[in-house]
Amino acid sequence: MIWYKDWIFYVSTVAVVVCDQVTKSIIEEIVPLYGTYSELWIFSIVHGRNTGSAFGLFAGFTNFLIIASLLGLGLILYFFMKQATNNMFMRISVGLVVGGAFGNLIDRVKDGFVVDFISVGWWPAFNVADSAISVGMTVILAFMIFAKKEKNDAG
Repeated sequence: MIWYKDWIFYVSTVAVVVCDQVTKSIIEEIVPLYGTYSELWIFSIVHGRNTGSAFGLFAGFTNFLIIASLLGLGLILYFFMKQATNNMFMRISVGLVVGGAFGNLIDRVKDGFVVDFISVGWWPAFNVADSAISVGMTVILAFMIFAKKEKNDAG
C-alpha cells in the first residue's frame, strides 16, 4: 500500500478530527464552563479547559505544546510512511493518532486550550482526540511488539 493513497488512514484521521471538533463544540454550547451536564455511576459529562497536555502537564505552555504536537505529527507520519504496511489495524491506528493530534492542535492554535469533557472516576477529564491518541498508540505499540516477536520467533 502506498501511504499517500491510503483511504483507510485518511478516513480514520478525518473521522476523528470531525468527531472531536463537533463534540467539543456541543459541550461548549450545552454545558457551562466547569459545570457538569450528566452523571452516571463513575461517568460524567463536564466542561473543562486544559491549557496543558495530558494530565494538565505543561499548563500554560501553549506554544511549546503546539511545537511538540507538530514534531509528534511529523514523527508519526514518518513512521507511517516507512512502515508501508497492509495491516488495516495499523493503518487505522495511525489515523487515530494523527486525527487526535490534529484535533487538539486545532484547539491549541485557535483558542490556546483544549476542551475536555469526559470524566471517568478519579481520572482527569479528557476528550475524543485524547481517546483516539490513546487507543491508536496502544494498538501501534502492540503491533510493534508482536510483529517483532513473530519476526524473532520465525528467524
